[in-house]
Amino acid sequence: MNTEDEKITRTVLSFAQPVLVGLPKPCSKDQFAGVMRTVLTVWNAVVKDQRAGGNENEAAVLAAISSAPKEVQLMVKRLIKRKKTKFAEASQVIGQHWVHEQGGEVLFGCEVE
Repeated sequence: MNTEDEKITRTVLSFAQPVLVGLPKPCSKDQFAGVMRTVLTVWNAVVKDQRAGGNENEAAVLAAISSAPKEVQLMVKRLIKRKKTKFAEASQVIGQHWVHEQGGEVLFGCEVE
């Protein structure tokens, strides 16, 4: 993994921290991967909307979870707000990402598209 990918991985994990602290200890690879898919979907939707000057992707994410439990909807709305306020300067779209389990620890990495 190159330096740019390491940096964006650290940034995304920092962005995801409020959600990650709610995961059970220890969490499974599948639980972690599921949460990170949601985190990355929100991240990319907000970045793409910032680039396009609209909110089409954010609206699509919210529409997709409209029948999800209220706590999931609230988590996604908080992530959207967090991306726009605390992580607005990070404008990279995330391409590939991976979740591995090694020695009982769940590891994550991602790459800029």
